[in-house]
Amino acid sequence: MNGEPVTRAAFERELQQLRVGGGEGSGPTDVLKASVLDDLVARTLLLQQARARGVTVGPEQVDRAFLAIRAEYPGNAFDDLLAQERLSVADLRARLRDQLTVEKLFREEVFSRVKVSDEEVARFHAEHPAEFDEPERVHARQIVVRTREEAARLRDEVRRKPATFAAVASRASIGPEARRGGDLGWFGKGQGMPEVFDACFRMSPKAISDVVPSPFGFHVFQVIEKKPPSRRTLEQARPAIATRLLRERRARAQEDYVAALRAQAKIQIDPAAVASVKP
Repeated sequence: MNGEPVTRAAFERELQQLRVGGGEGSGPTDVLKASVLDDLVARTLLLQQARARGVTVGPEQVDRAFLAIRAEYPGNAFDDLLAQERLSVADLRARLRDQLTVEKLFREEVFSRVKVSDEEVARFHAEHPAEFDEPERVHARQIVVRTREEAARLRDEVRRKPATFAAVASRASIGPEARRGGDLGWFGKGQGMPEVFDACFRMSPKAISDVVPSPFGFHVFQVIEKKPPSRRTLEQARPAIATRLLRERRARAQEDYVAALRAQAKIQIDPAAVASVKP
């Protein structure tokens, strides 16, 4: 690639690591090889471009990235990960340096030029109204127990003193939300187990349900609050729209940038050498 060799050993190493990691490694051999080779070409061209542009990262940045990964794998798990991936610490640090360099190149050469205007955000909101529809939602608590008899007894108890629902849920419910006083948070119609939770949508705020059976036990609900269907306004949706459009535009710009580097590069691949590599 532009006179810089990518060796058979590097290709075999990338191929083997992808196989060890799973994922794409389960695909057809020719497809897998093409994918690995494509990634190698793109990475090499990007690192060449970074050198040409004087884009570098310091050792302290690599240290921080290395320590962040190390912290995710306590005990011997980190060493086990390196062994599984067949990587040395030096190999991992080199990969991190290359990754950080490419990310910095994209930030400086590509992402800095990508903008999303207020007018584009407003147009997206106007052209995709259904994406901003909010269904009817309910905020509820539940008590779930193993028998109908116990559920009926607890239902009668909280109907007499609705204010005690959270305390009774904390004491008696077997659901994981019991530690929160049975608070299920907000949910929409059809979520979770509709045949169970949709009972809340037939209730008025502050009401206590009858006993509702499910495969997990017997439930009693208390509706705290309900919100009717609504549509998020432009101002409410603006941050999410801007983030989405910027992410999509950056992805396209990144692809175009790599394609331009490929178009200008002198790339020679030995098909026979590629074919002879056994994954």
